[in-house]
Amino acid sequence: MKTIYKAPEEIPLKNSLKTIFLAGSIEMDKAVNWQKKCEELLKDKYILFNPRRSEWNSSWSQSIENDSFKQQVNWELDALEKADIIIMYFASDTMSPISLLEFGLYAQSNKMKVVVDENFWRKGNIDIVCEKYNIQQFKTLEELIKSLLN
Repeated sequence: MKTIYKAPEEIPLKNSLKTIFLAGSIEMDKAVNWQKKCEELLKDKYILFNPRRSEWNSSWSQSIENDSFKQQVNWELDALEKADIIIMYFASDTMSPISLLEFGLYAQSNKMKVVVDENFWRKGNIDIVCEKYNIQQFKTLEELIKSLLN
């Protein structure tokens, strides 16, 4: 059974396993490929939705008129809605504006698990939102993954 879906692959309507969306820092590959680690460790227990597209083209205009870009954004929005769990990882040395947008959209969803690096530029804001909305927060990605495997 296929357990990893990357943008823009079609996501099945029914799943036998719980689903996880891998949200967070990518930032035109400034961030380490943390999604790969999640795939390796979680693929046997969960179905994973990974927005890190294999054939991303950084020259694409980020405009609603650009069909490839629009397809990517819609895939992410659909996958976020369908996911049972959203892992949200904020890497230091990134700004992650889209991750912050998605964090705000799903802060009250009761399906987020968050890791924010110590040096992330808006760590304080994320910590306060997590506290206010009882969002489970972890110090490291390894700690979060371990909690999902137990």
